[in-house]
Amino acid sequence: MIVILYTTLLIFFFIHINDVFSVLKTIFTVLSPVMYGLVIAYLLNYPYKAFRDHAFKNMGTKHPWLKKVKKPLSLFLAYTIVFGIVAFLVGTLIPELSSSVSTLIDNIPAYEKALRSASDNAVDFIKNLTGYNLYDYDNYNNLISIVTGSDTTEFIKNIVTNVLPSAFNTVLGIGAGLYNWIIGIIISIYLLSSKERLIRQFKIVVVAYTPKKFYKRLFKIGEVFNKKCGRFIVGKIIDSMIIGLMCFIGLSIFRFHYPLLISVIIGVFNLIPFFGPIIGAIPTTFLLLIINPMEALGFVVFIIVLQQFDGNILGPKILGETVGISGFWIMVSVIVGGGLFGLPGMLLGVPIFAAIYTLVEEGAQRRLKKKQLSANDVAPEVVEDYPEDTQKPKSKEPSLLDKASELFNNKKGK
Repeated sequence: MIVILYTTLLIFFFIHINDVFSVLKTIFTVLSPVMYGLVIAYLLNYPYKAFRDHAFKNMGTKHPWLKKVKKPLSLFLAYTIVFGIVAFLVGTLIPELSSSVSTLIDNIPAYEKALRSASDNAVDFIKNLTGYNLYDYDNYNNLISIVTGSDTTEFIKNIVTNVLPSAFNTVLGIGAGLYNWIIGIIISIYLLSSKERLIRQFKIVVVAYTPKKFYKRLFKIGEVFNKKCGRFIVGKIIDSMIIGLMCFIGLSIFRFHYPLLISVIIGVFNLIPFFGPIIGAIPTTFLLLIINPMEALGFVVFIIVLQQFDGNILGPKILGETVGISGFWIMVSVIVGGGLFGLPGMLLGVPIFAAIYTLVEEGAQRRLKKKQLSANDVAPEVVEDYPEDTQKPKSKEPSLLDKASELFNNKKGK
């Protein structure tokens, strides 16, 4: 009966696959504020715990009534500091962006002159090649008809017809996204303030309605994902803040234009592993290219040096072995995550893949142990040649996150 039911559901899924995805999309749209709230609560849980468990740890020892203030005060400070930083960055970005646009507008006559010269050369080339003079209205109209299948009037009408609905839908999308984020912030406050009770209720329901083997495995999976994703995101945020600050200091010393705007863009895109520095460097280089090509070239050299420092020294020092996967799998996870979910997928693809990698590796070790085998029995480990004075590779130093976690745990235990 189970096989028949499973087969029936599978056939139904493939027959009505479009309807199934439509229903899933509707569910996702309805639950978007809740998902945003979960993401915000998960990220703000770290500063919230830092205030509650460490900064205000001894609050209420002399005056018990202060214990009631510890949780709301920690929540207030966590949200105030994080959203204050976001508001500061946005407030500083807008004037910088406005100044960049003003500079671009001021340089329009020079760009127009260069484009007109290039256009004249292109028109002469097409005239010599095909005999068409694009400056002749009739020939231009004929060219539009050849390319678009309609005359110029119909072509303009189609543009207006398509652009206006698209702009209207874009405005509606921005409004809906803003509404979802506002509701998500409110939901995140409720989640953080009552997370202990919600986790306890979830565990009770799972343990009560599932077999022991299932819920133990489920809790193990949750623990691995929480450890990999949480430590990676926190470490990456710290790393990106340091890189953004170093970029601002370097650009200010070398007197580049728009150091604050460029540093914020570099710092934000640095959150994305592997491709983030490249994505952030493209628009900032173009911005400087508009002002001075030599300055843009110097900026490219500066960014390459900065990213080499981040990739070889700062990043490993902060993150340590948090990821635990090779560069090849990092690149694959970023590409797949970005293709499926955009920028959030590029950021979260690495820790999610690292968690899956860890679970698969542990499962493989467990199954080999049942078969009374080891990994070296199946595939011998590749041992690199080391100098004669070292018989084995040196153990890697713990990352700054590992040291901080050990310090906090020791203090908490004492």
